Amino acid sequence: MENKNVLVVGSGISGVASALELANAGLSVYLLDKVAVVGGHSASFCCKATDICAKCSACVVYDKVKEAVTHPRIKLLTNSIIKKLSGELGDFHVEITQQLGYVNEERCIACGLCTEVCPTGPKAIYPPFAEATPFSYILDEGLCLRFKGEKCDLCRGSCPTKAIEFELKPKEQELNVGAVIVATGFDIFDAREKGSLGYGRYPNVLTGLDLEQVFTREGYLRLPTNGKEPQNIAFIQCVGSRDEGHGYCSQVCCKYAMKLAGLIKYQNPDSRVTIFYIDLQTAGKGFAQFYEGYKESIRFVRGVPVEILQTVSGELEVRFEDISQGKVCRDTFDLVVLSVGISPGRNTWDLARILGINLADDGFFDAKDSLSLNETNVNGVFLAGTCQGPKDIPDSIAHGIAAAAKAMQALGKVEGQRRGHQGRH
Repeated sequence: MENKNVLVVGSGISGVASALELANAGLSVYLLDKVAVVGGHSASFCCKATDICAKCSACVVYDKVKEAVTHPRIKLLTNSIIKKLSGELGDFHVEITQQLGYVNEERCIACGLCTEVCPTGPKAIYPPFAEATPFSYILDEGLCLRFKGEKCDLCRGSCPTKAIEFELKPKEQELNVGAVIVATGFDIFDAREKGSLGYGRYPNVLTGLDLEQVFTREGYLRLPTNGKEPQNIAFIQCVGSRDEGHGYCSQVCCKYAMKLAGLIKYQNPDSRVTIFYIDLQTAGKGFAQFYEGYKESIRFVRGVPVEILQTVSGELEVRFEDISQGKVCRDTFDLVVLSVGISPGRNTWDLARILGINLADDGFFDAKDSLSLNETNVNGVFLAGTCQGPKDIPDSIAHGIAAAAKAMQALGKVEGQRRGHQGRH
């Protein structure tokens, strides 16, 4: 292959899987992401194992990210965005802008002194999630007083290794690559859009991602309001899925809700856990058996709640239609978890315009056809993972590997055509 460079846009698990497949085959890979940390959403997911493995694949993400960031053929371009794409398969030119982080990841020793002295609330400089790679502190321009015109220099003055730099300018560069793999992932549905469910108003209403991060950070579940262990927990399915504006199934919500519910019951067998659902999506190897194992200890109610109110005592009153009984019911809980769905990334439209690739009606990137879910309408630009549509971790990894195989196959054809053309002369 004449140009053995490939650009992978997005460092979530599908992008990492693509990059590793390409690098292990001998190609050089640029792994680009708009944020400072590699791994995407899935890198912050918790292990849901009880006395047996829940097969949530969170550990797989961690291992693959570690392998990717140390691979000699993979170059990380974090805090970077694509500005322009030109050329064709085998000879793409990509203009990118890299906003160098204000915290030098090579110097940062994660001592926490900068966070201690930061005067803002919430803190403008803070550590990433526990398993983040690279693990260096993050400075948020939107919270930092310095970027609001004030003369604050406390964090830089406290840093013993001089890792904080404010005067860095964006770096412009151009890459020459043979193919591009888009693996920009997804956004979590904003549960605030479902105002009747109380997210953002009631502290004890969390999203599934919030709960994942609580377990990742703390290892156990406590109520945000008083630190006590909740005894009565509800999960509400299909929040931001299978409704007006989001008519598709997000495919992962039933799995993660049931596995998180199982983890809660494992840690506190006396707790009462209820899952409200439309219908359960139990597809996937072994998941039907997983459901069978929990249906006696977890209460399943077919009916989606329409409203959550906080009582004077601080409990959460959930109003729902119980389809099996054919009536509207009310029940109270200590904690409610909203199983939010997968939405297209916020920057999907802009990136589609830059790359010249199509979007599907649901807002995800459009595959060339139903038999080729990695290929786009632009020859040499491929799709990997949830940017093409909802997928769980194993399916995202498989889709990323398939995208790498498609890219190598296309580059191989270009090389063969060029050799054949040279042979005729």
